[in-house]
Amino acid sequence: MSCCFNCSDFQKRTDGNILHLFEQVAQLKEILGRGHGCQDCKMNKKKLEDAIRMADQSKKDLEDFKQRMKVKISKEIGVRGDLSENINDPCRETELLKMYEILKNQTWEQTKEQILNGKHIALKHIFKLGAQIIKETFNTSEEDMLARIMKIKEAIMILPTSEESKENKLVSQKLSDDMETAIKNLQKRFSSCSMDLYRELATKILKTKLQLHRGHFDLIRDFTAECYKVSCLMTLHIPPLQPSWEFHTSGESNNQDKILFPAIVNSTAMIVNAEFYHM
Repeated sequence: MSCCFNCSDFQKRTDGNILHLFEQVAQLKEILGRGHGCQDCKMNKKKLEDAIRMADQSKKDLEDFKQRMKVKISKEIGVRGDLSENINDPCRETELLKMYEILKNQTWEQTKEQILNGKHIALKHIFKLGAQIIKETFNTSEEDMLARIMKIKEAIMILPTSEESKENKLVSQKLSDDMETAIKNLQKRFSSCSMDLYRELATKILKTKLQLHRGHFDLIRDFTAECYKVSCLMTLHIPPLQPSWEFHTSGESNNQDKILFPAIVNSTAMIVNAEFYHM
């Protein structure tokens, strides 16, 4: 990693100052060596030598700082995809996490309030229903997308290649690049799909897996459709952003039945905490 302009400029100025100080010390040594010079010359020589030591220490401090920043940034890039993502990608990690936040803080809250206002349903039953819908929809969507990814992989890997070319690193990299491109294209396709498609998928989940047919069905179906969309785009992200019901924030209950929204993990760490509902 190259240093920034400010660091480079500071280092150049420091090196120049040290060189200038060395020249001044050399001149004073020469004067004192010939037996010339006064007490002030000796004091100035000491001050210059002290200044050289301070300048050397500043230079070392700058190098230490640059090394620490290299390690810090390298670790963060490994954990946070948003530090190395393509800002022109509408399905980049930060955008998907924004969609997840909107799902939790806006879509769910609106759905919950509308159900509460419509009929006399206990809040705990609404939370329980929401938790069931979220978990079932995320799991179903993830399974669907993983099955599609497997089909893509099978299609790419059956391309005719000789035994020699299969072992060739360039060919392996090409197959990997083709696979990544195909997944990204699938993600873009799902990103631009009409919500009608997601409503159809949501209806199937609600009727066949949760046996829901009545009572605010349209309202619940729309929320389920949003869950499906967010989940499928996360699964198709590279690396995938996966829901997990095994991560918990400190101090919260470990009873998985009370998790409303799952934690989100990427390839190396949990990046969004799970959210719980309290009875």
